[in-house]
Amino acid sequence: MAFCYSFTMKKRILVIEDEHEIALIIKMRLEISGYDVVQAFDGQDGLQKAKTISPDLILLDLVLPKVGGEQILNELKDDDKYKCIPIIVVTGLAQDAFSLKDSISKADAYFLKPFDSVELLATIADFLKGPCNN
Repeated sequence: MAFCYSFTMKKRILVIEDEHEIALIIKMRLEISGYDVVQAFDGQDGLQKAKTISPDLILLDLVLPKVGGEQILNELKDDDKYKCIPIIVVTGLAQDAFSLKDSISKADAYFLKPFDSVELLATIADFLKGPCNN
C-alpha cells in the first residue's frame, strides 16, 4: 500500500520592526494566520536575514537602528535576486506624506501605524498569491 503525503510549506514572513511591542503583535497575528515568522529588530540584522532566509514577504519599518528601512528597501529592490520579494512598509511617518511617498516608491504596499490588522493580513495574503510566491 502506498501512502501519499501532502506537505505544504508555510509561507515565511520577515518582520523588520524595532518596536518590540508592535513586532510581537504582528508576529502573533501572522502565526495565528498560519505563517512562519522571522523577526529582526534592527536594519542590519533585517537586511542580513532577508538575504539569507529568502522570505516570501517582508514587513518593513522605515525608522530602524543601524540601517534604515529606506536603504533596505532600495538595496533589495535593486538586486535581481531579491526584487521579486514583496515588501510592505509599515510606518508611523504619517506627518510628512510627500517625503514618505518618495521613501517608499519601491515598496509593494504601505500601511501607516496604527494599522488595521485585518486589512494588513488581506494584503499579505494577496501578495503571497502573486507570481513570485507560487
